[in-house]
Amino acid sequence: MRLISSRFRSDWNQVLKEMSLLDKLLPFLIILAMIIGILLSIYVPNSRRVFTSSDGENKLTTVSIPLTVGLIIMMVPPFCKVQYEKLLQLNKSSTRHTKYMQDILISLVLNWVVGPLLMFGLSWAVLFNEPEYRVGVIMIGMARCIAMVLLWNQLALGSNELCAILVVLNSLLQIVLYAPYQILFCYVITGEPIDFDSSVTMGDLFLMVLKNIAIFLAMPLAFGVLIRVVGLVTVGRETFETKVMPWIGPWALAGLLYTILIIFITKGDTFIHEIHESLKCLIPLSLYFLIMWFGTFFLMRFVTNYRNLRQYRAKNKHNEEEEVEEEGLLTCGCEEKLTIEQREKSHSLKCNANYAKTVTHSFTSASNNFELSLAMAIALYGDHSKQAIAAVYGPLIEVPILLLLTFVARYFKVRYVWHDD
Repeated sequence: MRLISSRFRSDWNQVLKEMSLLDKLLPFLIILAMIIGILLSIYVPNSRRVFTSSDGENKLTTVSIPLTVGLIIMMVPPFCKVQYEKLLQLNKSSTRHTKYMQDILISLVLNWVVGPLLMFGLSWAVLFNEPEYRVGVIMIGMARCIAMVLLWNQLALGSNELCAILVVLNSLLQIVLYAPYQILFCYVITGEPIDFDSSVTMGDLFLMVLKNIAIFLAMPLAFGVLIRVVGLVTVGRETFETKVMPWIGPWALAGLLYTILIIFITKGDTFIHEIHESLKCLIPLSLYFLIMWFGTFFLMRFVTNYRNLRQYRAKNKHNEEEEVEEEGLLTCGCEEKLTIEQREKSHSLKCNANYAKTVTHSFTSASNNFELSLAMAIALYGDHSKQAIAAVYGPLIEVPILLLLTFVARYFKVRYVWHDD
Protein backbone atom coordinates (compact mmCIF):
# COMPACT_ATOMS: atom_id res chain seq x y z
CA MET A 1 0.00 0.00 0.00
CA ARG A 2 2.81 2.41 0.80
CA LEU A 3 4.38 1.73 -2.58
CA ILE A 4 1.09 2.38 -4.39
CA SER A 5 0.47 5.54 -2.39
CA SER A 6 3.98 6.79 -3.06
CA ARG A 7 3.63 6.07 -6.78
CA PHE A 8 0.30 7.90 -6.92
CA ARG A 9 1.70 10.97 -5.15
CA SER A 10 4.70 11.01 -7.46
CA ASP A 11 2.57 10.74 -10.60
CA TRP A 12 0.06 13.32 -9.36
CA ASN A 13 2.82 15.78 -8.48
CA GLN A 14 4.14 15.42 -12.01
CA VAL A 15 0.67 16.09 -13.42
CA LEU A 16 0.32 19.28 -11.35
CA LYS A 17 3.81 20.37 -12.35
CA GLU A 18 2.88 20.15 -16.03
CA MET A 19 -0.36 22.13 -15.62
CA SER A 20 -0.62 25.90 -15.68
CA LEU A 21 -1.91 27.87 -12.71
CA LEU A 22 -5.14 28.68 -14.58
CA ASP A 23 -5.76 24.98 -15.28
CA LYS A 24 -5.31 24.17 -11.60
CA LEU A 25 -7.70 26.92 -10.52
CA LEU A 26 -10.33 26.08 -13.16
CA PRO A 27 -12.40 23.64 -11.00
CA PHE A 28 -12.76 26.24 -8.25
CA LEU A 29 -13.58 28.99 -10.75
CA ILE A 30 -16.28 26.86 -12.38
CA ILE A 31 -17.88 26.04 -9.04
CA LEU A 32 -17.77 29.74 -8.14
CA ALA A 33 -19.41 30.66 -11.48
CA MET A 34 -22.21 28.12 -10.84
CA ILE A 35 -22.86 29.43 -7.33
CA ILE A 36 -22.87 33.08 -8.44
CA GLY A 37 -25.17 32.27 -11.35
CA ILE A 38 -27.69 30.44 -9.17
CA LEU A 39 -27.66 33.18 -6.51
CA LEU A 40 -28.24 35.89 -9.11
CA SER A 41 -31.02 33.84 -10.71
CA ILE A 42 -32.85 33.46 -7.38
CA TYR A 43 -32.25 36.78 -5.65
CA VAL A 44 -31.90 39.11 -8.66
CA PRO A 45 -34.76 38.06 -10.97
CA ASN A 46 -34.07 40.91 -13.40
CA SER A 47 -30.77 39.24 -14.28
CA ARG A 48 -32.70 36.37 -15.89
CA ARG A 49 -34.49 38.77 -18.21
CA VAL A 50 -31.27 40.59 -19.10
CA PHE A 51 -29.54 37.41 -20.25
CA THR A 52 -32.57 35.82 -21.94
CA SER A 53 -33.12 36.20 -25.66
CA SER A 54 -35.37 39.14 -26.46
CA ASP A 55 -37.09 37.26 -29.27
CA GLY A 56 -38.69 34.74 -26.95
CA GLU A 57 -41.95 34.92 -28.93
CA ASN A 58 -40.33 32.73 -31.57
CA LYS A 59 -40.74 29.19 -30.25
CA LEU A 60 -37.90 27.91 -32.45
CA THR A 61 -35.33 30.32 -31.03
CA THR A 62 -32.23 28.43 -29.93
CA VAL A 63 -30.39 30.19 -27.09
CA SER A 64 -29.95 33.76 -25.96
CA ILE A 65 -27.51 36.11 -27.64
CA PRO A 66 -25.31 36.49 -24.50
CA LEU A 67 -24.96 32.70 -24.26
CA THR A 68 -24.22 32.44 -27.97
CA VAL A 69 -21.42 34.99 -27.64
CA GLY A 70 -19.89 33.03 -24.75
CA LEU A 71 -19.99 29.72 -26.64
CA ILE A 72 -18.37 31.24 -29.72
CA ILE A 73 -15.60 32.88 -27.67
CA MET A 74 -15.01 29.55 -25.93
CA MET A 75 -14.65 27.62 -29.20
CA VAL A 76 -12.50 29.97 -31.27
CA PRO A 77 -9.11 29.37 -29.50
CA PRO A 78 -9.22 25.55 -29.87
CA PHE A 79 -10.03 25.96 -33.56
CA CYS A 80 -7.06 28.32 -33.89
CA LYS A 81 -4.80 25.52 -32.66
CA VAL A 82 -5.86 23.02 -35.32
CA GLN A 83 -3.15 22.65 -37.98
CA TYR A 84 -5.40 22.79 -41.02
CA GLU A 85 -2.36 22.75 -43.27
CA LYS A 86 -1.74 19.17 -42.16
CA LEU A 87 -5.34 18.16 -42.75
CA LEU A 88 -5.09 19.40 -46.34
CA GLN A 89 -2.22 16.98 -46.89
CA LEU A 90 -4.22 13.90 -45.89
CA ASN A 91 -4.92 12.92 -49.49
CA LYS A 92 -1.19 12.93 -50.20
CA SER A 93 -0.56 10.33 -47.50
CA SER A 94 -2.58 7.14 -47.89
CA THR A 95 -1.31 5.81 -44.55
CA ARG A 96 -2.49 8.84 -42.56
CA HIS A 97 -5.74 8.92 -44.50
CA THR A 98 -6.38 5.26 -43.60
CA LYS A 99 -5.63 5.90 -39.92
CA TYR A 100 -8.08 8.80 -39.80
CA MET A 101 -10.74 6.70 -41.56
CA GLN A 102 -10.36 4.02 -38.89
CA ASP A 103 -10.76 6.62 -36.16
CA ILE A 104 -13.80 8.09 -37.90
CA LEU A 105 -15.49 4.69 -38.12
CA ILE A 106 -14.82 4.02 -34.44
CA SER A 107 -16.19 7.44 -33.52
CA LEU A 108 -19.33 6.91 -35.60
CA VAL A 109 -20.12 3.71 -33.72
CA LEU A 110 -19.41 5.24 -30.30
CA ASN A 111 -21.30 8.48 -30.93
CA TRP A 112 -24.29 7.35 -32.95
CA VAL A 113 -24.88 3.78 -31.76
CA VAL A 114 -23.35 3.16 -28.31
CA GLY A 115 -23.94 6.63 -26.80
CA PRO A 116 -27.66 7.04 -27.64
CA LEU A 117 -28.44 3.44 -26.69
CA LEU A 118 -26.62 3.77 -23.37
CA MET A 119 -28.43 7.01 -22.46
CA PHE A 120 -31.74 5.45 -23.50
CA GLY A 121 -31.13 2.41 -21.29
CA LEU A 122 -29.95 4.39 -18.27
CA SER A 123 -32.83 6.86 -18.46
CA TRP A 124 -35.40 4.06 -18.58
CA ALA A 125 -33.68 2.17 -15.74
CA VAL A 126 -33.82 5.20 -13.42
CA LEU A 127 -36.73 7.32 -14.72
CA PHE A 128 -39.14 4.54 -15.73
CA ASN A 129 -42.04 6.30 -13.96
CA GLU A 130 -41.05 9.87 -14.96
CA PRO A 131 -41.78 10.11 -18.70
CA GLU A 132 -41.20 13.87 -19.03
CA TYR A 133 -37.83 13.85 -17.26
CA ARG A 134 -36.90 10.67 -19.14
CA VAL A 135 -37.52 12.33 -22.51
CA GLY A 136 -35.39 15.32 -21.49
CA VAL A 137 -32.48 13.07 -20.51
CA ILE A 138 -32.79 11.00 -23.71
CA MET A 139 -32.66 14.21 -25.74
CA ILE A 140 -29.26 14.98 -24.20
CA GLY A 141 -27.96 11.60 -25.39
CA MET A 142 -29.10 12.31 -28.94
CA ALA A 143 -27.09 15.56 -29.18
CA ARG A 144 -23.44 14.76 -29.85
CA CYS A 145 -20.98 17.36 -28.62
CA ILE A 146 -19.60 20.00 -30.97
CA ALA A 147 -18.58 22.78 -28.58
CA MET A 148 -17.09 22.09 -25.17
CA VAL A 149 -15.38 18.89 -26.29
CA LEU A 150 -12.80 21.09 -28.03
CA LEU A 151 -11.92 22.68 -24.72
CA TRP A 152 -11.86 19.40 -22.75
CA ASN A 153 -9.68 17.84 -25.43
CA GLN A 154 -7.32 20.80 -25.35
CA LEU A 155 -7.00 20.67 -21.56
CA ALA A 156 -6.36 16.91 -21.68
CA LEU A 157 -3.69 17.29 -24.42
CA GLY A 158 -5.59 15.31 -27.03
CA SER A 159 -5.24 15.52 -30.81
CA ASN A 160 -6.56 18.88 -32.05
CA GLU A 161 -6.70 17.69 -35.66
CA LEU A 162 -8.65 14.50 -34.93
CA CYS A 163 -10.99 16.34 -32.57
CA ALA A 164 -11.75 18.96 -35.24
CA ILE A 165 -12.52 16.24 -37.79
CA LEU A 166 -14.86 14.41 -35.41
CA VAL A 167 -16.60 17.64 -34.35
CA VAL A 168 -17.31 18.60 -37.97
CA LEU A 169 -18.50 15.07 -38.74
CA ASN A 170 -20.82 14.99 -35.71
CA SER A 171 -22.19 18.37 -36.70
CA LEU A 172 -23.08 17.24 -40.21
CA LEU A 173 -24.67 14.04 -38.91
CA GLN A 174 -26.67 15.93 -36.29
CA ILE A 175 -28.38 17.93 -39.01
CA VAL A 176 -29.67 14.70 -40.55
CA LEU A 177 -30.04 12.40 -37.55
CA TYR A 178 -31.06 14.42 -34.48
CA ALA A 179 -34.76 14.86 -35.28
CA PRO A 180 -35.30 11.23 -36.46
CA TYR A 181 -33.32 9.94 -33.47
CA GLN A 182 -35.45 11.91 -31.03
CA ILE A 183 -38.68 10.60 -32.54
CA LEU A 184 -37.27 7.06 -32.65
CA PHE A 185 -35.89 6.86 -29.11
CA CYS A 186 -38.50 8.98 -27.34
CA TYR A 187 -41.66 7.70 -29.01
CA VAL A 188 -41.35 4.99 -31.67
CA ILE A 189 -39.39 2.44 -29.63
CA THR A 190 -41.47 3.01 -26.50
CA GLY A 191 -44.81 3.24 -28.29
CA GLU A 192 -45.74 6.44 -26.45
CA PRO A 193 -47.70 9.18 -28.26
CA ILE A 194 -45.89 12.33 -29.39
CA ASP A 195 -46.65 14.95 -26.75
CA PHE A 196 -45.06 18.12 -28.09
CA ASP A 197 -46.83 20.87 -30.03
CA SER A 198 -48.39 19.29 -33.13
CA SER A 199 -47.76 22.46 -35.12
CA VAL A 200 -44.00 21.80 -34.94
CA THR A 201 -43.15 19.82 -38.06
CA MET A 202 -40.15 17.65 -38.86
CA GLY A 203 -38.95 20.48 -41.08
CA ASP A 204 -38.99 22.81 -38.08
CA LEU A 205 -36.83 20.35 -36.14
CA PHE A 206 -34.30 20.11 -38.96
CA LEU A 207 -34.23 23.90 -39.26
CA MET A 208 -33.57 24.34 -35.55
CA VAL A 209 -30.71 21.83 -35.58
CA LEU A 210 -29.27 23.56 -38.63
CA LYS A 211 -29.41 26.92 -36.82
CA ASN A 212 -27.50 25.49 -33.87
CA ILE A 213 -24.85 23.92 -36.09
CA ALA A 214 -24.41 27.17 -38.02
CA ILE A 215 -24.08 29.25 -34.87
CA PHE A 216 -22.09 26.93 -32.62
CA LEU A 217 -19.79 25.37 -35.23
CA ALA A 218 -19.67 27.30 -38.50
CA MET A 219 -19.07 30.71 -36.93
CA PRO A 220 -16.27 29.78 -34.48
CA LEU A 221 -14.71 27.48 -37.08
CA ALA A 222 -14.63 30.32 -39.60
CA PHE A 223 -13.11 32.70 -37.04
CA GLY A 224 -10.53 30.11 -36.00
CA VAL A 225 -9.46 29.33 -39.57
CA LEU A 226 -9.31 33.04 -40.45
CA ILE A 227 -7.19 33.92 -37.40
CA ARG A 228 -4.78 31.04 -38.05
CA VAL A 229 -4.42 31.76 -41.78
CA VAL A 230 -3.86 35.49 -41.20
CA GLY A 231 -1.38 34.73 -38.42
CA LEU A 232 0.64 32.24 -40.50
CA VAL A 233 0.74 34.58 -43.49
CA THR A 234 1.66 37.72 -41.57
CA VAL A 235 3.96 36.62 -38.72
CA GLY A 236 4.85 33.03 -39.62
CA ARG A 237 4.23 29.72 -37.87
CA GLU A 238 6.83 30.05 -35.13
CA THR A 239 5.78 33.53 -34.04
CA PHE A 240 2.10 32.62 -34.25
CA GLU A 241 2.55 29.52 -32.07
CA THR A 242 4.86 31.14 -29.50
CA LYS A 243 3.58 34.73 -29.34
CA VAL A 244 0.00 34.91 -30.64
CA MET A 245 -1.54 31.64 -29.36
CA PRO A 246 -0.49 32.20 -25.71
CA TRP A 247 -2.56 35.38 -25.85
CA ILE A 248 -5.55 33.77 -27.63
CA GLY A 249 -5.61 30.53 -25.60
CA PRO A 250 -6.91 31.88 -22.23
CA TRP A 251 -10.00 33.28 -23.98
CA ALA A 252 -11.34 29.72 -24.22
CA LEU A 253 -11.39 29.34 -20.44
CA ALA A 254 -12.79 32.86 -20.03
CA GLY A 255 -15.57 31.96 -22.48
CA LEU A 256 -16.25 28.74 -20.56
CA LEU A 257 -16.66 30.56 -17.24
CA TYR A 258 -18.84 33.23 -18.84
CA THR A 259 -21.00 30.55 -20.52
CA ILE A 260 -21.50 28.66 -17.27
CA LEU A 261 -22.39 31.88 -15.47
CA ILE A 262 -25.04 32.76 -18.10
CA ILE A 263 -26.53 29.25 -18.08
CA PHE A 264 -27.03 29.28 -14.32
CA ILE A 265 -28.32 32.86 -14.26
CA THR A 266 -31.03 32.00 -16.78
CA LYS A 267 -31.91 28.51 -15.47
CA GLY A 268 -30.75 28.47 -11.85
CA ASP A 269 -34.07 29.56 -10.36
CA THR A 270 -36.03 26.92 -12.28
CA PHE A 271 -33.48 24.27 -11.37
CA ILE A 272 -33.58 25.03 -7.62
CA HIS A 273 -37.37 25.13 -7.42
CA GLU A 274 -37.73 21.80 -9.21
CA ILE A 275 -34.73 20.03 -7.67
CA HIS A 276 -36.80 17.95 -5.23
CA GLU A 277 -38.58 16.25 -8.15
CA SER A 278 -35.86 16.20 -10.79
CA LEU A 279 -32.87 15.14 -8.71
CA LYS A 280 -33.08 11.61 -10.10
CA CYS A 281 -31.90 13.00 -13.45
CA LEU A 282 -28.44 13.21 -11.90
CA ILE A 283 -28.11 9.42 -11.80
CA PRO A 284 -28.41 8.43 -15.50
CA LEU A 285 -26.41 11.46 -16.63
CA SER A 286 -23.55 10.85 -14.19
CA LEU A 287 -23.41 7.16 -15.06
CA TYR A 288 -23.51 7.97 -18.76
CA PHE A 289 -20.54 10.35 -18.70
CA LEU A 290 -18.42 8.02 -16.56
CA ILE A 291 -19.25 4.81 -18.44
CA MET A 292 -18.73 6.36 -21.86
CA TRP A 293 -15.46 8.04 -20.91
CA PHE A 294 -13.77 5.17 -19.08
CA GLY A 295 -15.17 2.56 -21.47
CA THR A 296 -13.91 4.47 -24.50
CA PHE A 297 -10.57 5.25 -22.88
CA PHE A 298 -9.60 1.66 -22.17
CA LEU A 299 -11.15 0.41 -25.41
CA MET A 300 -9.10 2.88 -27.45
CA ARG A 301 -6.00 2.15 -25.40
CA PHE A 302 -6.36 -1.50 -26.39
CA VAL A 303 -7.25 -0.71 -30.03
CA THR A 304 -4.38 1.70 -30.66
CA ASN A 305 -1.94 -0.63 -28.93
CA TYR A 306 -3.09 -3.56 -31.06
CA ARG A 307 -2.97 -1.47 -34.24
CA ASN A 308 0.55 -0.16 -33.65
CA LEU A 309 1.84 -3.50 -32.36
CA ARG A 310 0.55 -5.24 -35.48
CA GLN A 311 2.21 -2.59 -37.62
CA TYR A 312 5.48 -3.14 -35.75
CA ARG A 313 5.35 -6.91 -36.23
CA ALA A 314 4.62 -6.52 -39.93
CA LYS A 315 7.60 -4.22 -40.38
CA ASN A 316 9.79 -6.42 -38.22
CA LYS A 317 9.38 -9.29 -40.65
CA HIS A 318 10.90 -7.34 -43.53
CA ASN A 319 13.29 -4.93 -41.86
CA GLU A 320 16.32 -5.11 -39.70
CA GLU A 321 15.97 -4.25 -36.03
CA GLU A 322 17.66 -0.86 -36.49
CA GLU A 323 15.26 0.15 -39.24
CA VAL A 324 12.26 -0.69 -37.09
CA GLU A 325 13.56 1.48 -34.28
CA GLU A 326 14.04 4.36 -36.70
CA GLU A 327 10.37 4.19 -37.66
CA GLY A 328 9.54 5.42 -34.16
CA LEU A 329 7.18 2.57 -33.37
CA LEU A 330 8.86 1.67 -30.09
CA THR A 331 10.06 4.95 -28.68
CA CYS A 332 7.88 4.91 -25.57
CA GLY A 333 10.54 4.40 -22.93
CA CYS A 334 10.06 0.70 -22.25
CA GLU A 335 12.98 -0.24 -24.47
CA GLU A 336 15.33 1.02 -21.77
CA LYS A 337 14.16 -1.77 -19.45
CA LEU A 338 13.15 -4.54 -21.83
CA THR A 339 14.54 -6.05 -24.99
CA ILE A 340 12.49 -5.82 -28.17
CA GLU A 341 11.71 -9.53 -27.96
CA GLN A 342 10.41 -9.16 -24.40
CA ARG A 343 8.31 -6.16 -25.34
CA GLU A 344 6.83 -7.97 -28.29
CA LYS A 345 5.67 -10.80 -26.04
CA SER A 346 4.36 -8.53 -23.28
CA HIS A 347 0.78 -7.59 -24.17
CA SER A 348 0.03 -6.27 -20.66
CA LEU A 349 2.31 -3.25 -21.00
CA LYS A 350 0.39 -1.78 -23.98
CA CYS A 351 3.45 0.31 -24.81
CA ASN A 352 2.16 1.04 -28.29
CA ALA A 353 -1.10 2.71 -27.23
CA ASN A 354 -1.65 6.24 -28.56
CA TYR A 355 -2.57 8.78 -25.86
CA ALA A 356 -3.68 11.66 -28.08
CA LYS A 357 -6.17 9.55 -30.03
CA THR A 358 -7.33 7.66 -26.95
CA VAL A 359 -8.21 10.77 -24.97
CA THR A 360 -9.77 12.50 -28.00
CA HIS A 361 -12.15 9.60 -28.57
CA SER A 362 -12.93 9.49 -24.83
CA PHE A 363 -14.10 13.09 -24.70
CA THR A 364 -15.90 13.13 -28.07
CA SER A 365 -17.91 10.04 -27.13
CA ALA A 366 -18.69 11.13 -23.55
CA SER A 367 -19.56 14.79 -24.28
CA ASN A 368 -22.95 16.03 -25.39
CA ASN A 369 -24.29 19.14 -27.07
CA PHE A 370 -26.32 20.39 -24.10
CA GLU A 371 -26.93 23.72 -25.89
CA LEU A 372 -28.87 21.90 -28.62
CA SER A 373 -30.78 19.57 -26.30
CA LEU A 374 -31.78 22.45 -24.03
CA ALA A 375 -32.88 24.61 -26.94
CA MET A 376 -34.89 21.74 -28.46
CA ALA A 377 -36.55 20.93 -25.13
CA ILE A 378 -37.59 24.56 -24.64
CA ALA A 379 -38.84 24.90 -28.21
CA LEU A 380 -40.86 21.66 -28.17
CA TYR A 381 -42.16 21.48 -24.61
CA GLY A 382 -41.87 24.97 -23.15
CA ASP A 383 -39.44 26.93 -21.02
CA HIS A 384 -40.72 25.55 -17.71
CA SER A 385 -41.48 22.01 -18.82
CA LYS A 386 -40.02 18.98 -17.08
CA GLN A 387 -38.18 18.09 -20.29
CA ALA A 388 -36.44 21.48 -20.24
CA ILE A 389 -35.64 21.12 -16.53
CA ALA A 390 -34.05 17.72 -17.23
CA ALA A 391 -32.04 19.29 -20.06
CA VAL A 392 -30.67 21.87 -17.59
CA TYR A 393 -28.96 18.99 -15.80
CA GLY A 394 -26.85 18.50 -18.94
CA PRO A 395 -24.37 21.32 -18.27
CA LEU A 396 -24.82 21.00 -14.49
CA ILE A 397 -23.42 17.45 -14.57
CA GLU A 398 -21.35 17.43 -17.74
CA VAL A 399 -19.15 20.42 -16.94
CA PRO A 400 -17.81 19.31 -13.51
CA ILE A 401 -17.54 15.61 -14.43
CA LEU A 402 -15.71 16.16 -17.71
CA LEU A 403 -13.49 18.78 -16.12
CA LEU A 404 -12.59 16.21 -13.46
CA LEU A 405 -11.92 13.68 -16.24
CA THR A 406 -9.40 16.05 -17.85
CA PHE A 407 -7.38 15.71 -14.64
CA VAL A 408 -7.88 11.93 -14.75
CA ALA A 409 -6.65 11.89 -18.36
CA ARG A 410 -3.55 13.90 -17.44
CA TYR A 411 -2.89 11.45 -14.61
CA PHE A 412 -3.23 8.45 -16.95
CA LYS A 413 -0.84 10.18 -19.34
CA VAL A 414 1.81 10.12 -16.63
CA ARG A 415 0.79 6.81 -15.05
CA TYR A 416 0.88 4.69 -18.22
CA VAL A 417 3.45 4.35 -20.99
CA TRP A 418 2.35 5.69 -24.38
CA HIS A 419 3.70 5.30 -27.88
CA ASP A 420 3.28 8.98 -28.77
CA ASP A 421 4.64 10.41 -25.48
